[in-house]
Amino acid sequence: MTRILLLSDIHNQEITLKSILQRIDKVENQPDVCLIAGDITNFGTAQDLQNILNLVAQHIPKTLYIIGNCDPIVDPNHLDTTAISVESQFYEFGFFCVVGFGTAKPQFDHKKLLKMKIEKKNVCLLTHVPPFGTAADIESYNRHVGSRQLKDVIEKNENIFLSVCGHIHDSTTISRMGNCTIVNPGSVTVGNFAIIDLQKDLKIEGRIYNLHEL
Repeated sequence: MTRILLLSDIHNQEITLKSILQRIDKVENQPDVCLIAGDITNFGTAQDLQNILNLVAQHIPKTLYIIGNCDPIVDPNHLDTTAISVESQFYEFGFFCVVGFGTAKPQFDHKKLLKMKIEKKNVCLLTHVPPFGTAADIESYNRHVGSRQLKDVIEKNENIFLSVCGHIHDSTTISRMGNCTIVNPGSVTVGNFAIIDLQKDLKIEGRIYNLHEL
């Protein structure tokens, strides 16, 4: 089993983030990895991005991330952090891998996705935007505002078993789109995060938490 902490839309809120991480430190079974689905800063600098990533990595050493529309576009090699960018890169975990496509208009590497499909790799897709027409992309006026292209990518690649996203703060969900589990953990700014347990048979159990309700 792999336990995964899911964070999104931190928007440079270090105090709330620290409180969440300190609470997780007290959990008996610690997360094996943290996935961050973008908007780590709030139109901040590369230093802001580095600071937040290092804060998370101090608690969860294996931290993977992509950027959102509120983050600076910076070469990950120029950041002094152990957190790993998975932008257009896949990170192997043995029985599954993570690949990320960040910002509000992700540029999907279809050749890489096809290669992973041919190789029958089980893929967790980490994006900032949610797929269109799901419980993860409903904004305040009850309209679906997610990415149609992302939905198409998931539907055409049946080896994508998990889609982790953010961007729409209030549309927290752990739900399904066909055979793919969709998770939007909500925004750290209001204390939201998710923890899921992933079995080797790809069965997923988990829930969304709010710091202020624990």
